Amino acid sequence: MTEPLQPSISMPDAVNTSDQPGPLLAINAVTKSFGGLKAVDDLSLELNNGEMRGLIGSNGAGKSTLLHLIYGRIAADSGSVVFDGQDVTRVSARDRARAGMGLVFQVSNIFGELSVVQNLILGAKAPMPNNDTTGSHSVADAVDEMLSTVDLTAHASRRAGELSHGQQQWLEMAMVLLCRPKLLLLDEPTSGMTRAESRQTAELLRRLQQSAVTNAVIVVEHNIEFISLVSDRVTVMHRGKPLADGTIDEVRADPNVQDSYLGRLHDR
Repeated sequence: MTEPLQPSISMPDAVNTSDQPGPLLAINAVTKSFGGLKAVDDLSLELNNGEMRGLIGSNGAGKSTLLHLIYGRIAADSGSVVFDGQDVTRVSARDRARAGMGLVFQVSNIFGELSVVQNLILGAKAPMPNNDTTGSHSVADAVDEMLSTVDLTAHASRRAGELSHGQQQWLEMAMVLLCRPKLLLLDEPTSGMTRAESRQTAELLRRLQQSAVTNAVIVVEHNIEFISLVSDRVTVMHRGKPLADGTIDEVRADPNVQDSYLGRLHDR
């Protein structure tokens, strides 16, 4: 059974309407263990409005676990998650989505037998308070705009299952964006993509940032080239903790990062 939304959570009317002071997201001393393994270990992190943050690290560093802790698919053992000025630590994933979070999974969850447009209509009609599909801005308007945003206008009538892997990821991203999330969470969006598709995805994310379609983005990735193209700030995780934090050039120059992460990439 879905946990009811906590009374303290206020629903945003649309993206970019936050009047809360401070960071959009604040993770405070969060810990999550699986058996004897601490996947996330006393981790704190802040994300500001307008920021695109990259999360990188070796396999098992805790990146995806942290993403799912933020979204509420996994419950933290201790610590707190504050989103848009509200404590959502014990709020369900469904209600965090209603409060303005959107998660795009590594494996796409599109409806392959439906057309691209039909998939987007489902996204546009999702019962989220952020969906602006009433009045002058109709479902058709929102879908057409999103088709253009993710470069799928020419494929509008195709079955979604016929799209390339990269295009399917863009379609799922578009479905989530139609709910107008304040925070977009991406779990290894370029996994399985060609290099050209990865670069197109980077261009798409930058367009989203420039047009303020969403307030902020967190991207979990292994693809350093992609992260260097999209991230304003990069957090390197190691054994559940932040190892380094800064611009891509700063973390690349960090000796600890070179020893624990970048060196492993070069050895592959």
